[in-house]
Amino acid sequence: MSVAGIISEYNPFHNGHKYQIDMLKKEHDAVVSIMSGSFVQRGDVAIFDKWTRAKAALSSGCDLVIELPVKYVLSSANGFASGAIDILSATGVIDTLSFGSESGNIEKLEKAASILLNETKDVSEKIKSLMGKGLSYPAARQEAYSGVIDGELFETPNNILALEYILELKKQNSRIKPITHKRTDNGYHSKDITGDFASATKIRDMIECGQDISDFVPYSYTDAQIHNLDSLTDIFKYILLSQGTDAFSDIADMEIGLDNRFIKNIDKSTISEIIDSVKTKRYTRTRLQRIILNVILGINDSSPKPEYIRVLGMSQK
Repeated sequence: MSVAGIISEYNPFHNGHKYQIDMLKKEHDAVVSIMSGSFVQRGDVAIFDKWTRAKAALSSGCDLVIELPVKYVLSSANGFASGAIDILSATGVIDTLSFGSESGNIEKLEKAASILLNETKDVSEKIKSLMGKGLSYPAARQEAYSGVIDGELFETPNNILALEYILELKKQNSRIKPITHKRTDNGYHSKDITGDFASATKIRDMIECGQDISDFVPYSYTDAQIHNLDSLTDIFKYILLSQGTDAFSDIADMEIGLDNRFIKNIDKSTISEIIDSVKTKRYTRTRLQRIILNVILGINDSSPKPEYIRVLGMSQK
């Protein structure tokens, strides 16, 4: 049996996701998706619960949906990819990993990943130096590899994740073969509509505005409860008031002084408003959202690595 794997969030599952599954099923006997659970990698609460999103995927041709543990979800692109690849490899049944990328060129992506895998000491020092000057790690890495790796591979979200997936497969010496399809839409954050295809970002906006999304999704979410990050504001404030700066102890991606910036803005009405006051070029919204959720969930650098595979749903196959 030939089995394809997909690393997903399905926030929410839409026609583009179904199209990917349909294409994979022309060449594979089954499709397995490892999916973010209640939270997603950009540091937000999933708009619908994981059971609803898993059911939507299964009803559209997916054969097995596995939950990606939240420790990996609320990590950097590297941590997200590492956890997902580790679990897909552990199933022992995945032959191919399929993912979209703005590049669409698997040879180019694999060559770049090989360069990253064998990072020289000089490049590592340059990245460290650039971060010391205020650049984020992704921006510092892009600058350090300027002229060596095409800059566009570091600039768009799907290319970045594609690199991390391939890099992790190489690190693990995995037998899983990576394949990519070119993203032909207007991008992850696009608000444009093309026929019956719209990005997850656009669909979430429509949901929050009470608009009909039925043309863009293959599953009815009529009875599904809508969730958002701001609903956790009181919990976050309580933790800051009761624990102070200790709440940020060992939290991944924290830096000296950032904890005080959060506490200084505790009087804001919502988490969104707190982030608006704390964010800078160095501290992006996504990074701050992940930190906040790690604080709320008590996930830090010493949290144990999950050693399980949690099935959310499966087909008869």
